[in-house]
Amino acid sequence: MCNEKMRVSFLLSRTLPRLLRDVAGNVAIMAAFAVIPLLAMIGGAIDTSRTYMAYTRLQQACDAGALAGRKAMSNVTRLTDAEKAKASEFFRFNFPAGTYSAEQINAVYDKAADGVVVGRASLSMPTTLMRMFGFGSIPVTTTCQAELNIPNTDVMFVLDVTGSMAATPSGQSTSNQTLTRIYGLKQAVKDFLAALGPGATTGAGRIRYGFVPYAQNVNVGRVIYRLNPSYIAGGAGDENVNFPSRRGEYRRQTCQNSSGGYYNCDYVQWYWTSLSVNTKSWVQTGNQITNPAYWQGNPTGQNDGAPASFAWDGCIREASTVQGIDGSSSLEAPATAYDLQIDLKPNSAATRWKPALSQLQYHNATYNNRLLSVSYSCPQEASPLQQYTGDYNPTSKTSAAFNAYVDTLFPTGKTYHDIGLAWGARFLAPAGIFSATNSDAVAPGGYQVSRHIVFMTDGQLDTEGTISDAWGVNWMMDKVQPDNAVAPADASEDRIYASHLRRTQIICNEMKKRGFIIWIVGFGTEGLSQELKECATDPDHWSIASDTTALRRSFAKIAQTIGGLRLS
Repeated sequence: MCNEKMRVSFLLSRTLPRLLRDVAGNVAIMAAFAVIPLLAMIGGAIDTSRTYMAYTRLQQACDAGALAGRKAMSNVTRLTDAEKAKASEFFRFNFPAGTYSAEQINAVYDKAADGVVVGRASLSMPTTLMRMFGFGSIPVTTTCQAELNIPNTDVMFVLDVTGSMAATPSGQSTSNQTLTRIYGLKQAVKDFLAALGPGATTGAGRIRYGFVPYAQNVNVGRVIYRLNPSYIAGGAGDENVNFPSRRGEYRRQTCQNSSGGYYNCDYVQWYWTSLSVNTKSWVQTGNQITNPAYWQGNPTGQNDGAPASFAWDGCIREASTVQGIDGSSSLEAPATAYDLQIDLKPNSAATRWKPALSQLQYHNATYNNRLLSVSYSCPQEASPLQQYTGDYNPTSKTSAAFNAYVDTLFPTGKTYHDIGLAWGARFLAPAGIFSATNSDAVAPGGYQVSRHIVFMTDGQLDTEGTISDAWGVNWMMDKVQPDNAVAPADASEDRIYASHLRRTQIICNEMKKRGFIIWIVGFGTEGLSQELKECATDPDHWSIASDTTALRRSFAKIAQTIGGLRLS
């Protein structure tokens, strides 16, 4: 054993010096050691890249789930298990099992502040080359949050409440009054509030709703008077307005009966005339005012149906306009067509609106020696923009005040789209008569206002020159089109129709120039005219609903789109 040790020592003493002096092979050894950090660098880059892609996808899936959960949220104070499940469903759809070979994929959603959904998502990313260095997996976590992004929003409903709204949509039973078009419209408008909500009580996020029910006229006179009495004729003092009416002459006459006796058979002779009427009493008092078209003290009772007195119902006659607008006219409103000016602030007789007072209007035609009264309709009073936060019930998603107004809508009259759109635009405009409350300068939080017109009609334009509309009685007053007709049923009716159709287009053009977002909904089977389709902001902003169910879906979809969603 001793000899063996001595021999090994001898060999080492002879060999080691030579090895220390010999450098051959050192590069290979050094290269072998250098491969190790290179592998770590390459492996780290590959695994980090895979992990980053998985993280990006995880964040997107988390966001999608949060948005879905917030959209499904029916009560801002809690997130139900069903709503959490909806959020998780959207997460899984966007990050299905096996994506990037990720493991232990998980997402949890809950409510944070009222109306805010938060999510926490995680996964474990298995490594490839880094596993050689003891890193078997990389944990990945992220968070997300979603809330409704409702800027200051104004919504004006311009609603066709003409006589045809009393009918039922095609294919539905006429025996059930809850299936009438007007009933369906009321339900759709209530669904709209449920979908968009009342907005913030104070501060940014305010939502206001307004209504303009329309037929051949609009009921805005009392609203105008309350806003500024000088905007309407007679509101700030004496002012006379001309109306096509009649005058009566009392005639004394003695008649002979069959037995040869005589008796007093006095009568009234009626003549058509243009009456200049001081509108002050009607506008300022709201009381029953003596009708100048009624023969006072007439012993015969021959009043041809005129009421002895009546109160103003609130419908108006438009500001002065220009004759002759037709399909070839410019889409720019003429300077003196005050009825087409959305931002009009009246300051003269020509620009002021007038009370309609249609109960004293008569035609210059007779039937059985009596003058014919003018056909007339006045819808429900319009409602300016206002909030409905005070009595909003988040559980039922209803406002008693909102519903109370909607329930007063009733069908009446003919279809004049232009008068409805004109007043919807005036109620919404940041300038004009409502500038004090509508301008961006007074909006909460300093945010601009998103302005929407939601227009619904169940039919085509339906005009007539012999009725009392918002421009008077065209057959006798020639406000919109020169008539020159012997009878009403001639080519003049076509000219009147063409004029109101072009006026509709002009008003739509004026709204678009102001940045209003215009939603057009047709209800029933008649569809929408091309002019109304073009009135919408774009093809995605018009739709046709064949029945009540479809109408309710359309209104709810518009509300959800207006509300919008954003990530915070």
